[in-house]
Amino acid sequence: MNQEPIFILGAHKSGTSLLRNLFDGHSELFVVPIESHFFQHNGYWVDYGIRRKLPKALVGNEIIENYINWIKYVNSLSDQYADSDTKGFWNIEKFINEIKSYSDYMYLKTSIENYIHAMYYSLNNKKLADNLRVIEKSVENAEFANILKKLYPNAKFIHIIRNPYSNIVSMRKFKSRSGYPFLKPIIQSLYNNYYYLEKNQVTLDKDYLVIKYEDLVMKPKEKIKEVIEFAGISNEEITYTPTVNGEIWGGNSTTDVKFKDLSSNGLSRWITEIEPIEVNLVNKLFKYTLDRYGYETIENKSLVKFAKAEKVKVFIGNRLLIKYL
Repeated sequence: MNQEPIFILGAHKSGTSLLRNLFDGHSELFVVPIESHFFQHNGYWVDYGIRRKLPKALVGNEIIENYINWIKYVNSLSDQYADSDTKGFWNIEKFINEIKSYSDYMYLKTSIENYIHAMYYSLNNKKLADNLRVIEKSVENAEFANILKKLYPNAKFIHIIRNPYSNIVSMRKFKSRSGYPFLKPIIQSLYNNYYYLEKNQVTLDKDYLVIKYEDLVMKPKEKIKEVIEFAGISNEEITYTPTVNGEIWGGNSTTDVKFKDLSSNGLSRWITEIEPIEVNLVNKLFKYTLDRYGYETIENKSLVKFAKAEKVKVFIGNRLLIKYL
């Protein structure tokens, strides 16, 4: 596998899928169309709230089964809010045969590369060429960026962030198909993301680019050019049209509006949708992030009022977050 991968980092609903899919079809890249979850499948301790996993020592066959089960899952999943809808994209038989053809799963790097090669073969019915660079994004990548950098010293990292107020609203809508959710895993996920955002910039320095979702949709040509120059890839027109494995991407917005093009039309929608509890949590935990990245702080709201469709137990639990987080 090419030793100069590009990893996209960021919380749920922060623009990571959009950024990744803008590079799908680029002649120099293999853009993995799903979140691969390298570390989870290899038994590592994942702290990211929504995908939290305790560590577990795994042998090769267990890792292989994790990979197979995940590809089977994404091949059967049809969810407009998911990372990417790749239902029916995968040749499961080819993936299984290829992933089982490799014997070495003792080392993380080898395991990751076996997985990537099998995914490419399943999607394209041919071997992954050495000249193709890999782009991959998983929401927990931020906490493992330094491990990825140790495995791939020439790797590049692109971390996309979104206004925390807007991000928490979008994550809440993503997690609340029925009723208002308990916000703890959402808050923990955002906390994890912003914590490693700051740590990684110190340790990875020039190989770590931070961009804002708002800038990407308001100034797409400027920001995509910046990403292209940072990553060291050629400027191709395909990078202005998001696709998934060559097919036009309809987006995964919680507004149920199908993606058509890069647009800033919905950037302020959160203002009418944010709940008081969400404002207070962001202000308590992420004031530094708001200030550092130029997002305007809004005043705390009264916590007495129930959020829409928030049940009593959830109301109490969410208010306790203010006190104990």
